[in-house]
Amino acid sequence: MTAQSAQLKLAALNHDLAAMPEHEKHTPDVPLRQPRRHPDEGGKADSAVAAYWRFFESFNSRDARRFSAAFHYPHARVSPRRQPVVVPNAAAHVAALSWDEVLATGWDHSEGHEPEVLHLTDDRAHVVGGWTHVNANGGNVLANRVTYVVTRIAGCWGIQCRFGDDGEGAERCGETNDQQERAVALVEDYIDAYNDRHWARCANLLVTPHFQVDVGLVRQWADREQVWKALRDAPWHFVTPISTRAVQGGDDSVVVASEGLIDGGDHIVRGVFFVVRRGEDWGIQARSFIVADAREA
Repeated sequence: MTAQSAQLKLAALNHDLAAMPEHEKHTPDVPLRQPRRHPDEGGKADSAVAAYWRFFESFNSRDARRFSAAFHYPHARVSPRRQPVVVPNAAAHVAALSWDEVLATGWDHSEGHEPEVLHLTDDRAHVVGGWTHVNANGGNVLANRVTYVVTRIAGCWGIQCRFGDDGEGAERCGETNDQQERAVALVEDYIDAYNDRHWARCANLLVTPHFQVDVGLVRQWADREQVWKALRDAPWHFVTPISTRAVQGGDDSVVVASEGLIDGGDHIVRGVFFVVRRGEDWGIQARSFIVADAREA
């Protein structure tokens, strides 16, 4: 499938600058790995994973320009515990950066959690990971689970968006719990409404501002009316669901991964939905989709 046709499919589905959270939390017993530079070789997965590890290495350098170079722009960070932030360019990211707050917690360096590449194409990867802040004595200060949208632009991989749980109890999902079940059901309802072309129902399952992450682009809608109009006006493709499952989450957010067939089974669409709690309500706040030839998937 050509890049142009892939973008058309993504448009049809309409589908993290705070470097670290401000509040304290701790997640024990998570797999850790010292950040290190990975050679950018061996295939797409190695390249996307190399960009993931560069994020931690550059943050540990305490060099604002080096850290900002780990991202692609516009860069978005979405969290259930604060307003989402979209940074337009590297200069704005450099200007906003400071390590003072994290240093005040006793931080010495950050260690990345072992990543899992959920979905991958030539220009995008969905990577489940996270980090732990460590003090000079090797003790854990803070931990978080994050899902990263990593993109390839002009031959270089960088982090386009981060979905951060930023709360206690964040974990990679195994056994189901009430939040995970609710999030999965919500995404399944969204797909059903999309297939029915019930745009208002789709919009009511979302949280605003709402974000769609594409390669080199972060789309944003301020309210539900804008979302349903965008859905209505975009090309439509029936999605035959294959799987929907929670892959990461905590008390206030869940990342749900989905797969489905479109175009009569010729193409497969793989997505990550960031489902968050705002007050008493849950909704989808951000999404990213990858479309591929089903015969090559």
